[in-house]
Amino acid sequence: MLVSQQEIIPSLCPAFRVFAMSMSEPPLTTTQTNGSDPAQDQTDNPDAFTSTARLLGIVRKLIDYGKELVATLQQRTAATNLAAITRPFGKIDIALILARITQGLHRAAALEARLIDRAQQEEAGLPTVSASPPRQPRSTPPAARCPSDADSRIARLPTPEQIAAEVRRRPVGAVIADICREFGIRPNHPLWRELSLAIVMNSGDLNALLTDIFKRVFTANAERMAAERTASPAPCPRSAKPSATGPP
Repeated sequence: MLVSQQEIIPSLCPAFRVFAMSMSEPPLTTTQTNGSDPAQDQTDNPDAFTSTARLLGIVRKLIDYGKELVATLQQRTAATNLAAITRPFGKIDIALILARITQGLHRAAALEARLIDRAQQEEAGLPTVSASPPRQPRSTPPAARCPSDADSRIARLPTPEQIAAEVRRRPVGAVIADICREFGIRPNHPLWRELSLAIVMNSGDLNALLTDIFKRVFTANAERMAAERTASPAPCPRSAKPSATGPP
């Protein structure tokens, strides 16, 4: 039996809340998504998240958050909680994290341009062109990877031109999900409610995004526990009992 998206979304919300409660770190952004805009609370109508104006607003909030992340990492001080920033990425390599965030900003800018173009077409009464279905990846031999070499991983990231071409042919919801991955956004983020609805209502795969988030959380926790075990001092050996020397 097929289940509509309107029936799926409410059933997912409790799971999102449980996962958000399991996050110990508060989100970095101070942007609030409720109270200032009445449209923010219209989640009882998921179809509102397919409107071009609503999607543009969400994408621009993502761009602001990405710029805030970059500024926090580049201008960090001794008081900056670096672990709270890097943990959502499952990595501690600042250069690689900055490269991924920059990639997300390119993706968000390309999506913003696409939505602006769509808004202009709607205003002019022209039919909008929907994204073509994603192409099947070609079977290519796996490239040699060097996990310890951050520079080589950065070099393999797509160029802004490749990102823009990809954004033009993929569903809006799939692009938003990719931006969430590149910004390390998790369900405890203030924008999560809007983002999750925008992903679901625009042909994105929210389950795949949640799976990636869980994997990053578990990887980061495992690495942190391993580092703590390595850093902890070895227990002192018990001193041997002195041997008896006979009667005094």
